Amino acid sequence: MVNISSSQDLSHSIWRPHLLIIFFGILKLLIHLIALKGYGYHADEIYYVELGKEWQWGFPDISPFVTWIAHVSNLLFGSSLTGYRILPCLFSAATVVMTGYMTYLLGGKRLAITIACSAIICSPAFLATSYLLQPAVFDEFFWTLLSFAFIAYHKSRKTPFLWLMAVALALGILNKYSILLLVFSALIAWLICAQRTNVPHWKKLLPPALVFLLILAPHIAWQMEQGFPIFKFTTEVAKTNFDVDPGDYLLQLFFFHGASVAVWSAGLIFLITNPKSKEYLFLGIASLMVIAVLSVLKGKLYYGLGLFPLLFANGGYCWERMLNHFKTAYQIMFTGMLYVFALLSLPVVIPIFSVTGNQFYLSEMVRLTGFSRPLRYEDGSYGKIPQFFADMTDWEYLTTRVAEVSRQPGTFGKASVILTNDYAIAGALKHYGDAALPLVISAKNSFLNQSPKSLDQHTIIYLTKSTGLDILLIADQVTLMDTIYSKNSHINGIRIYRLLFPSKAFKQQYARDRLMFVKS
Repeated sequence: MVNISSSQDLSHSIWRPHLLIIFFGILKLLIHLIALKGYGYHADEIYYVELGKEWQWGFPDISPFVTWIAHVSNLLFGSSLTGYRILPCLFSAATVVMTGYMTYLLGGKRLAITIACSAIICSPAFLATSYLLQPAVFDEFFWTLLSFAFIAYHKSRKTPFLWLMAVALALGILNKYSILLLVFSALIAWLICAQRTNVPHWKKLLPPALVFLLILAPHIAWQMEQGFPIFKFTTEVAKTNFDVDPGDYLLQLFFFHGASVAVWSAGLIFLITNPKSKEYLFLGIASLMVIAVLSVLKGKLYYGLGLFPLLFANGGYCWERMLNHFKTAYQIMFTGMLYVFALLSLPVVIPIFSVTGNQFYLSEMVRLTGFSRPLRYEDGSYGKIPQFFADMTDWEYLTTRVAEVSRQPGTFGKASVILTNDYAIAGALKHYGDAALPLVISAKNSFLNQSPKSLDQHTIIYLTKSTGLDILLIADQVTLMDTIYSKNSHINGIRIYRLLFPSKAFKQQYARDRLMFVKS
C-alpha cells in the first residue's frame, strides 16, 4: 500500500496517474454524448427545469441544488434538452475521475485504476443515471467527493481536505438529504470499531465546520421560515411508501450493476477483511449499514449509488492484487468482460435506439434470459420499455391535447385554471404551454408556490387517471372531455375533465393537500 507522509507533496502524488484517469473521465463523457437528446425530457427533468426558472433556497419536496443546475444550464447553454444535460454528464465524468484518484490513494496502480474506472463506467445503474438532470447524478458525485476527501486527508493530514469534506457534505445535503445516511452510518461504524487515532484536533475542525454551516445557513433559514416542510414531506412519503421488500432491492443491487458487481462486491469484502487496511474497516461496515437500511426501507437502487465508487476503488485494488499473479491476457479478459456486458445493456439504459427498436431489443432480452425486472414499473405493472424511458415521451402531445380542450367554451366560459396532482404533468404543461394556456396549478408538489391558496374558480380543467362514480361527486357538473392513450408513456390513461362549480369537499381537499407542505 502507498504511504504518503506529511512531508510529501500530495498533489504531485495524486496527479502522476492523471492521464489514465482523465482518459476514463473523457470516455464516460463521450458515451453519453452519443444519445444526449434521447426520447425527450424526462418527467423529473421538466419539473426541475421549471422550478429552476427562479433561484430558490428550498422547496417543499426537494433540495434546491438540482434546480440551481437547471438555472445555470439555461444561462450557459440556453433552454434546450441538450443544454440541460451537459452539466450532469460533466459531473458524472468527474465522479469517474474521483474514483480513479481514490483507487490510487488506496494503493492501486494502472490495472487497479483501469478496473475501478471501467467498473463505474460499465455499471448499467450508473449509465442510466449519468446523463439526466436529476439529483441522482449529483448525489453520486458528492458522496464520491466526500469519500475521496476523507481518504486524502487520512493519507496526508492536510487541512484543505477537511475543507473539501465540509463543502462536499454541505452541497450534498443541498442536493439530497440522503447523503446524511452515509455520514451517520460512517459515524456509527467508527464508534463500533472504536477507532480514536488520527482524529483531527477541534481547532482544525472548527473552520471547516463554520464553512459547512455558512453554506447551509440560507437553506436552514428557508426551512425554518416555512415550518420545516421537509419533515412533513418525509412523513407523508413514509406513510404511503413504507413497504419492506429487501429481496427486490438486493436483486437490483446485484443485477443492475451488471458485471461490475464482481468489482464492488470484492471491494466490500476487501474493506472488511483486509488486515493491512484496518483503518478503513469502519467504511466497510458503514457500507453494509447503508445497504441494509435501503434494503429494509425498500429504497430504490439510485438512492445509494454514491456509495459504490468507494467500493469500486477498493475492488479495483483488490482485483489488481489477485490478477497480478496471472498473465496480461487474463487481466485484459477480466476488464473486457465489464465492457462486453455494458454494450449488451446499453440499449436498456441509454436511448440509443428508437422506441420501436428498444421494444424489440427488450422483448428479445426477456425471451432469451427470462429477466424482465427492467420492465417493471413502480405500480407493479410491466411495460414494453423501461419506465424511465416511458417517462421521456409525449409531453408535447399531452400539452397540445390539453390546450385544445381548454379552448373549448363551456356554459360559463373557458376554464381559468388547469389542476393536476401529478408534478410531471404540471411541469410539462408549464414548459410546453403558451401564454393562452390557463394557469397550471397543483397542491401536492413544489408548484403549490405558484398555485392559489384556495379553489375559487367556477370552471376548472382537471387532469387525473381517476375513474368511477367518485369522480362525479367532485363538482356540480363533471364532463369527460378527452382521454389520452399513448402506449409506453407516463401519460397513458390520463383523463381530461371539465369541472363546473367544484364541490366544497373537493375544495377542502385541495386546501388540505396544500397545507400538508406549507404553513399557509
